[in-house]
Amino acid sequence: MPRTGGTRSTSARRRIGCALIVALAASGLAGCGDAGRRDAAPAGGATPGAPAGLPKLAIVYTPQFRDGSWGEAALSGAQKLKDAGVISAFASQENVSPGADAQRALRSFAEQGFNPIIAHSFNYGDDVKKVAADFPKTIFAYAGGFGDISANVADYAQPFYQATYLEGILGAGATTGGAVAGAGGFDIPVCRAMFNAYLDGAKLVRPQTTGTFVAVGDWSDVQKAKEAALAQADQGATMFVGCGQGPTFGQIQAAAERHGVASGYSGDMSSLSPSVVSSFTWNLDKIFAQMVADVAAGKTNPTRYFQVGMADGGMAVVISPAWQSKIPAEVMATYQRKLAEVTSGAFTVRYADK
Repeated sequence: MPRTGGTRSTSARRRIGCALIVALAASGLAGCGDAGRRDAAPAGGATPGAPAGLPKLAIVYTPQFRDGSWGEAALSGAQKLKDAGVISAFASQENVSPGADAQRALRSFAEQGFNPIIAHSFNYGDDVKKVAADFPKTIFAYAGGFGDISANVADYAQPFYQATYLEGILGAGATTGGAVAGAGGFDIPVCRAMFNAYLDGAKLVRPQTTGTFVAVGDWSDVQKAKEAALAQADQGATMFVGCGQGPTFGQIQAAAERHGVASGYSGDMSSLSPSVVSSFTWNLDKIFAQMVADVAAGKTNPTRYFQVGMADGGMAVVISPAWQSKIPAEVMATYQRKLAEVTSGAFTVRYADK
């Protein structure tokens, strides 16, 4: 979950985003560069034939949108709503630092009549609340995950632990032994919950499985994350699950070097490396649609955009094609059974954030 920019340059982040876009071609968002910025015509343009008066949605984000991960999921979600004629337009602004820059961007969107306005990062919470107070008829939302609702502001959660539980089953099935290496940009509840759920899933296959979690201190620094993952591999880790773009990309590289297995984060990363056994996709149109529905209904006080999980279509697990036939049949049967239980709501994945 993004919080601050990393140590990599903008050009380096752009190269990673372009490389990963192949894995997300199915989202319908082709190309790299500045196509997701607020001043780009494709993002801000109206949908041909869209009825007048439909909501206009805006998104603010810290690093780059086209990152094959967190940011890409936001653009894809907004694009799906536009294609469906649910919104008349959407606009986006990337590389926005928390603080004064974020407040200027949010205020500019509000003055232009965008509603809802989405601050797609945990650390925008204070900025959102400051600006929202001046625009009481506009709904603002940020990626908090706390169930934080007040006046015209709400946050939205990331129940990624539901998907990583299933990925843990697959990861254990793809390996013959070893521990789980978890990593997050920071040590926050959603990241801990992802790691613990993956470990729970792995234990269904190998009950003796253990693991360690590290916070690398940055959401975007791939090299720093890779070094942390290699240290975990030195301690016996063979399965890697990341929370954040940098941690995930670094783990994928480390898994490839040490012949381990990795998981994709909020986007299909199967084309990035043979080490990626599975990924989960974050279908943000499901969450954004709730915000848009409130705006369309004339509401100024948002509803609870909190747990939009697998049972609601908010996420899906994607097994990498190269691994489809490599997972043992008994493990695949366990995965399919638990997948059905999770998506039907018959089974509740344990949420453990410590």
